[in-house]
Amino acid sequence: MQKILPTQQLTNLCAADYLINLLAGLALIRIQDPIALSYNSEPEPDIAVVQIDPRLYQDFHPAPDNIFLLIEIADTTLETDRKRKAPAYAKAGITDYWILDVNTRQVYVFREPGEANYRQETVFNEDDVLSMLAFPEIEVQVGRLFP
Repeated sequence: MQKILPTQQLTNLCAADYLINLLAGLALIRIQDPIALSYNSEPEPDIAVVQIDPRLYQDFHPAPDNIFLLIEIADTTLETDRKRKAPAYAKAGITDYWILDVNTRQVYVFREPGEANYRQETVFNEDDVLSMLAFPEIEVQVGRLFP
């Protein structure tokens, strides 16, 4: 019998595969692995786009200086991702944070981190194209992030 994955897991796999292909040789895509925001905070975002490390972060977790982009996949967690995780990521200095809303097939993009939260939040629809701050020349088709 074939196992059917929940939409959130399918989106995580689909988005990660798409980003792996887009960023081959430019960045490492980590899936649900810890990052180090501070001494006592090591969240596990759904996807982290980080600098390539030849040792694949065996001895340490990527810190904000190593992180190009963090992505959370939201099915039932949109409010938590927006109201709890976004402020924590902003406070740590993560410059580019996205939430993929599987229910509306939209991407919430948070930029310009401040001390309490992000100063900029933009919502992109399935037909839109956007770019990461770290790789502005690479176009990301929103619809390709979803299954």
